[in-house]
Amino acid sequence: MKFKTFLAGCLGGLLSLNSCTNSPDMTDYAAYVNPFIGTGGHGHTFPGAIVPHGMISPSPDTRIDGWDACSGYYYADSTINGFSHTHLSGTGCCDYGDVLLMPTVGEQKYLPTGSQSQQMAYASAFSHQNETAEPGYYSVFLDTYQVKAELTASKRAAIHRYTFPESKEAGFILDLDYSLQRQTNKEMEIEVISPTEICGRKKTMYWAFDQYINFYAKFSKPFTYTLVTDSMALDDGGRLLPTCKALLHFDTTKDEQVFVKVGISAVDIEGARKNVETEIPDWDFDGVRKDARKAWNETLSKIDITTNDKNDKTIFYTALYHTAISPNLFTDVDGRYLGMDQQVH
Repeated sequence: MKFKTFLAGCLGGLLSLNSCTNSPDMTDYAAYVNPFIGTGGHGHTFPGAIVPHGMISPSPDTRIDGWDACSGYYYADSTINGFSHTHLSGTGCCDYGDVLLMPTVGEQKYLPTGSQSQQMAYASAFSHQNETAEPGYYSVFLDTYQVKAELTASKRAAIHRYTFPESKEAGFILDLDYSLQRQTNKEMEIEVISPTEICGRKKTMYWAFDQYINFYAKFSKPFTYTLVTDSMALDDGGRLLPTCKALLHFDTTKDEQVFVKVGISAVDIEGARKNVETEIPDWDFDGVRKDARKAWNETLSKIDITTNDKNDKTIFYTALYHTAISPNLFTDVDGRYLGMDQQVH
């Protein structure tokens, strides 16, 4: 009883339940969240876009190996390898980093950089001064390519917006064999199904020994392409690793925006495609971003705190934000999911 009284006294002046979650003038709780908290030290969090308990989490990856690569992003780093679509948050072990996408301008470098390197050949320098993260949205300026990257997401699909400079050598690298901490790729397939669509699947073995992921990607701009599917040496005299990348090419005008929609599924490619077509049927990046922020405000409004200290609000709502990232949704829009028995249910 004494403990309960003490706890009530501590919380009484700070917390109160919000009874107007669905109010049209809901407080913008998301404004108090700083997704960069936890991306330094050993926090193992990521700053990219995700909705509460979302299946997909497009986010920048700055390093590949080591304990502080668990979420793919480490604040002290100064280069970005690209934007993959699955990430763990706050864990002590690593996995994921699936389906990495990187915009490029100029020569597309993709050869292995060695087993000790934290950077892919196509990595870009960036500055935190040109980087923004908020619940459901992330943006950064890629100095190497002079491209602005923006990410947002629904539950099962992501939409990217890239602002390119004028170039006859613009494009993307879609890297399927990439993963955090260089997981073992047991199966990989990639297919260009139209001048604007790519799909594929892979099975990796690491913390999860049989993780399947299928993806479907649709681009707003037609491309020509080269598939790179040969094995390559990871380091001098080292082992050969299977490679599965698509190099996409197109021309761009100054400040031209190119959009990419990506869906994932543990079941099959058709499930990934349906996830995109159902949740993000149009190229409305700002609409998806708005819906993501609304979803976060509904989640964060479960607890309303009263304090004059803005830092306390930031700490509290960022912590509450991190509690709502996982566990993650695992069913497709049609209700199917892959069970522990490796059967579709």
